[in-house]
Amino acid sequence: MDWSLALASQDIPCVIHSPIEGMGWWLEIDSGDAPRALRTLRLYHLENRLRAGSLPVQALAPSFHWGVLLWCAFMALVYLASTAPESRLALVGLFDTAKTAAGEWWRPVTATFLHEGPEHLAANLTAGFLILGLAMGRIGVGTALFSTLAAGSAGNLFASMARGHAYVGLGASGVVMAGLGLLALTTTLEARASVSARAALVRGSLGGGLLFILLGTSPRSDVLAHAGGFLFGAVAAALLTVLPRAWVTSSRFDLACAAAYLGCVLVFWSAALR
Repeated sequence: MDWSLALASQDIPCVIHSPIEGMGWWLEIDSGDAPRALRTLRLYHLENRLRAGSLPVQALAPSFHWGVLLWCAFMALVYLASTAPESRLALVGLFDTAKTAAGEWWRPVTATFLHEGPEHLAANLTAGFLILGLAMGRIGVGTALFSTLAAGSAGNLFASMARGHAYVGLGASGVVMAGLGLLALTTTLEARASVSARAALVRGSLGGGLLFILLGTSPRSDVLAHAGGFLFGAVAAALLTVLPRAWVTSSRFDLACAAAYLGCVLVFWSAALR
């Protein structure tokens, strides 16, 4: 099939024949086209000789983890708790740059669990269900949760420094954009040194960037926080490639990241509610 497409691109007619006794699949061409056909196939193989080390099919196949439903349920529970009568969650947890600078260090993290309304929550859960589910399936539940929380929180700080004035915000969209940045670069985890991995890295970065423009640049959203989350999510993916592959892919590493995520939730929210 590859040879026939290469020949067809040069207007060389050919017919594909199925295997017969003593032969495998073969092409039939006019004898007058033989020199040009052989030259075309030789060039085809020269141009594609570096593609031999392509990623295995299982490495490229998307993997989705349904554990993301627990993340969605937790976000919904926090929203319900924050809207309950006399609840203090939104007051003490939203990202207020002035109060953060005054010493309330937990706010960049706690703000990623809060939402201003059901529409805001639904939008983040819809995108987060798909993006974080894919990230969990690709690099592990705990690793994805901790990486995106850290990157989304860093995105809040990045936005506050880039903005240069007092700002109040909340929402999990920075975490979701961090998951998108994480997915854009995780192809390097499968095969760091091969040519195909570098090509996949370029495609992943371009695809992730286009999805960021589509999902993260709404005029009503905090584009700076989204950009920061996406950027630090990509940084998290790059850091994961520096670690030994045996560590990153081990269940112990994933459990450690899950424990770190739960620890962050307890520590930061305990500080906010004390």
